[in-house]
Amino acid sequence: MENRLKREIWRMKDWLVEIRREIHMQPELGFEEFETSRLVSRWLERFGFQVKKEWAKTGVVGLLQGREPGKTVAIRADMDALPLEEANQVPYASKVKGKMHACGHDAHVAILLGVAKFFLSMKDQVRGNIKWIFQPAEEGGGGGRIMVDEGVLENPNVDAIFGAHVFPFLPVGKVGVYEREGLAATDRFTIKMIGKGGHAASPHVSKDPILAAGHLVTQIHSIVSRNINPLENAVITVGKVSGGTAFNIIPDEVELLGTVRSLNPRVREELKSRIEQVTQGVAVSFGMNYRLDFEYGYPVLVNDSEMTRLIISACSKGIGKENVEVLKPSMGGEDFAYYLQKVPGSFFRLGCRNEEKGIIHPYHSSLFDIDEEVLPFGVEMFVRIIDQYLGLNIA
Repeated sequence: MENRLKREIWRMKDWLVEIRREIHMQPELGFEEFETSRLVSRWLERFGFQVKKEWAKTGVVGLLQGREPGKTVAIRADMDALPLEEANQVPYASKVKGKMHACGHDAHVAILLGVAKFFLSMKDQVRGNIKWIFQPAEEGGGGGRIMVDEGVLENPNVDAIFGAHVFPFLPVGKVGVYEREGLAATDRFTIKMIGKGGHAASPHVSKDPILAAGHLVTQIHSIVSRNINPLENAVITVGKVSGGTAFNIIPDEVELLGTVRSLNPRVREELKSRIEQVTQGVAVSFGMNYRLDFEYGYPVLVNDSEMTRLIISACSKGIGKENVEVLKPSMGGEDFAYYLQKVPGSFFRLGCRNEEKGIIHPYHSSLFDIDEEVLPFGVEMFVRIIDQYLGLNIA
């Protein structure tokens, strides 16, 4: 059975590559994944699965009901691309100007369709249910939250969920797991320092928001080092400062944009509170007003430890425990966190790096690409996880 499993999956490699490249050449941004959604629906319907469309506008859900009742396991792929011009000189490069699959979501869709194709021939051996979730708008749009709110984890109720992301920091053929916290809460803030404009030669009759903003940037960046336990993980970055129109004019206001990342809900609230206190203090000290908008983003992604152990066990049977690495948490964000707030599950990584092929570039780079060996590899890992969770004994 072991050899048959690998043989069946790796036999579909060319098909997986074709699917991935078709999606890659026609990237679509969040909530605009109409063609990708149609492609997914077409294949799921061809496989004979129950299909429901238009979740969160463009999401698709497929369901395979087993021959006997049992647990329901879900797997999820995101579908959206990024507003980025592709620089790769490859036959399958993006054909859409200013849009690119620079985070591997095209691979995620292909992998989940590969899992569906595999179970097409195993329908009679499935006890319980398998649910495929194809989600729009992971890249900041919160498509996962919307699908959860719309009831994607119900009818039938999902007992466990698994998600994966290609990972350019591990070589293809390796799996990375997070024991508990995997990715950070991703919040953002906008601050306006509102002063009084005037001539640059007479700053004493103005209230200079540029000077105040400079002090504020320094103080905000000291919050983590001086107010947060050094054993906690946290990052604050001011990424944009804008204000002024000319060299000899003190502007009326300056705007700062930044991001806040944390792995602990208590720390998350402490960071928000300190940003508010520091901003108010700087404004008072310079005699000016301010406006602060703090926007909560994705929550911390917290894996279920038991589900993570299941991934380690299932994947190790196929690739050896030495090829399954426990990773440190990342300060990136991922809206798979919303699913994990509702049901047990785990989010893991699929190595897609290949230095010999020059596939070395990080996410969101115009040169990002994957070693397409990760496609059948990813299918195999998901099949093994589903097999072990449902107790099918096909792997």
